[in-house]
Amino acid sequence: MLEYADQDVTSAATAGTRGYQPDEAARLKRLRELAIVSTGPDPVLDGLVDAACLAADTPIGLITLVDGERQWFRSKRGIEGEGSSRADAFCDYTIRSSRHFVVPDAFRDVRFADNRFVTGSNRIRFYAGVPLEIEPGLRLGSLCVLDRVPRRLGSDVLGLLDRLAHCAVERFLQSEDRYLLSRIDAGRVNRAKVDKAAMALAEEALTHRLFRLHYQPKIALDTGRRIGFEALLRLIKPDGTLFDPSAFSVAFDEPILSKRIGSYVLQSAIAQAKAWETAGIDFGHIAINVSSSQFIAFPGRPCLADEILDAIRSAGLSPRRIQIEVTEGVMLSEQGGDIGTQLEALRAAGFIIAFDDFGTGFASLVHLKQFAYDQIKIDGSFVRAMTGSRADHAIVKAIIDIAKATGKHVVAEGVETLAERDALQALGCHYGQGYHFGRPCGASEISFPPQR
Repeated sequence: MLEYADQDVTSAATAGTRGYQPDEAARLKRLRELAIVSTGPDPVLDGLVDAACLAADTPIGLITLVDGERQWFRSKRGIEGEGSSRADAFCDYTIRSSRHFVVPDAFRDVRFADNRFVTGSNRIRFYAGVPLEIEPGLRLGSLCVLDRVPRRLGSDVLGLLDRLAHCAVERFLQSEDRYLLSRIDAGRVNRAKVDKAAMALAEEALTHRLFRLHYQPKIALDTGRRIGFEALLRLIKPDGTLFDPSAFSVAFDEPILSKRIGSYVLQSAIAQAKAWETAGIDFGHIAINVSSSQFIAFPGRPCLADEILDAIRSAGLSPRRIQIEVTEGVMLSEQGGDIGTQLEALRAAGFIIAFDDFGTGFASLVHLKQFAYDQIKIDGSFVRAMTGSRADHAIVKAIIDIAKATGKHVVAEGVETLAERDALQALGCHYGQGYHFGRPCGASEISFPPQR
């Protein structure tokens, strides 16, 4: 006798809710790691999809990976395209449980009756998917079969789909192992030497006071008025050789060294803000970037949020004088949960929090929903391309529209031409930053209008 895997869902009352998994950040981080090593056609995955279709007697089969905003067809049979939005993905429901997920008749299921795969040319009526659980609790996608007529599957077929999904997981892990082994070569040794030299450079800069802050202006696009600065770290050797952070970026991954550098940036920015304020200069604010390692708490030392709060209080400055910028990479770090708590504490104290390099991350929209920000900074790569690319122009417009809809301000980075400035203003972008308005320079090189 056949055992059926699911019940028809015919009303909203029985449909349930649809939210992200509690470990979504960890899931997306693991997915990104896997995506690096698992690319291109894979005959083994294709064979597993063929076996699934044969076992279930369905014309369509897929192995999918689900990121923050889309599902991607890693292997497919009987369907066109490379993927779909996550909102349209049956597999988005599959990855929310360690069990298989079956929809006997999508047309009668309120969760999918209006889905474009059901109402459009694909005419999907049946779906059965098994999650690809790469690690306990981390389900990255699914192995699934689909049909254009309502169906039921027996427990024997579902059991076979479970085994095929397990084989797909093993294939992904096998690809990852091969990639990691290929990296153990002379190039890796050379990389270690380069990293060691970069760490030594950062240590030298701290010991001999070679770090400096340069300041790049931020401009209100509607008035052209300078509203603040971003503090950018530079290392200047005695012979005048200048290095930007890319020369010692590995230092930001080492917790103790990263905290020491971060403390220098914080104290220097606050000291400069206090000096300008004491001189009666209306400089607006200074924005500083923070790394994930700075959020790590050490016994007997304050967390980053407390360090910032203590420093601003000691200087007698308003929190509005210092802004905090974080990238998606910071939120995806192992300290992600505590980072959100610390940022909330800073926002509650009156600091402005900006989401830096928006649009370049793996799941920017997900993190925009999960964490509270006041500003979004559009990455300069989109800004520089937007006047010559409809796609990049559309991306910039979408980011600005999202920000406005969520009550956030937008800063466009990397503005280098008048055409880019005008295009951004036309789209309603609030602020701009880039060479068009001014290059980063030392505080002594910045001119301010006479104070009244």
